[in-house]
Amino acid sequence: MRTTLRQILVDNITAVQGRVYEPHTAGPNTQKPYLVLREGVQDPEADWAAFSTVIEVWPYVKRTTFQQVDSLANAIINTLHRARFSHAGEEYMVDYLGSAGQDYVDEEWDAITRGLRFRVFALGWLNGLTYEPDPVATLQNWTKETWPEAHTDPGTWAPADVAPGIYWRMVRLTTTEITAAVNWMEAQINGHILSPSAAVRLSWVRKVTEGIAKQRALKMDDGGPLELLRVVADSEADPMRRGQIQLTARFGVLQPIAQYVMLKKVVASGNIDMEVGQLE
Repeated sequence: MRTTLRQILVDNITAVQGRVYEPHTAGPNTQKPYLVLREGVQDPEADWAAFSTVIEVWPYVKRTTFQQVDSLANAIINTLHRARFSHAGEEYMVDYLGSAGQDYVDEEWDAITRGLRFRVFALGWLNGLTYEPDPVATLQNWTKETWPEAHTDPGTWAPADVAPGIYWRMVRLTTTEITAAVNWMEAQINGHILSPSAAVRLSWVRKVTEGIAKQRALKMDDGGPLELLRVVADSEADPMRRGQIQLTARFGVLQPIAQYVMLKKVVASGNIDMEVGQLE
């Protein structure tokens, strides 16, 4: 992963002319400007999202003005924030977290710098669908039909302000009622709204939440209803880990039809006081 991130920076931050180093390879005599890439520990706390890793990128420039640091920092953020890449068969997405501290004068290396922090998510949650009737697939199809400009397939999306990513994820499934014909299930489904701008995310969180409240019910693939019981939105929730929308929905799963074996032949013996006909 480190090698892939380094190559992304080399390809896109032309001002450093390929000078992207690990911490132990840079020093006082390294030609400026250059970038230092640091990789932190992996965080496995969200099982559904595989794991995440915090990385830091430090742009180093000559001791002139911090405006040069700002220029490099903006280029780095524009390159990495919401970037997606593949490595060793795994899909990743990068999210900008903020600076790693205030402006810093490195006396030893005769440079000025400021660290930038990013979280790299392993997208282990790309395959969120289960099997029919699937409430997640139903919500995904409804989202696609209602807002065609949005990205609903996390396998191919690239969330942007003009086309945010909207991802639905099953969190919990509970049986609420069992009858002879159908089992009623209550599902908690979280919605993730992804875009670079916080203002755009807020707008879409409200748009999707109000759309669900107005819809009230959707038709599933088996023809049964998906009742949208309750919806709660939290625009401050982590869009990658938790999701800003929490939906409680209800749907039914039909009991399987009993299969009977047709009687083909009867053998009787003894005294039979009734007529026995031939079975067809």
